[in-house]
Amino acid sequence: MYQHESYVYLDEAVANALYPYLKNKNLRNIGLERPGEIIDTMVIDNYCSLNILLKQENDFSLMRSEDGFSAIFFNLKGQLQEEVESLVEHQGLYFKEID
Repeated sequence: MYQHESYVYLDEAVANALYPYLKNKNLRNIGLERPGEIIDTMVIDNYCSLNILLKQENDFSLMRSEDGFSAIFFNLKGQLQEEVESLVEHQGLYFKEID
């Protein structure tokens, strides 16, 4: 999130239900601890989702964290894809491609 230009937003349903003061606010600049607390609450209460837009050159990729167990990536390319794959592998996780 801090290695690339990024924008972090709560899903509108989560913002409305739990964090109305964070609706339409970029969470990237509120430190690392606060988003961690928000994600913990989302996992415990089974709310969806956190959206992270990552910018690389003129392209955007989306990481969507859902239901506490899934992270879905859209439009990963090049160096960013390599970095994400490395992080996923390092955590003992895997990618599953869906069509």
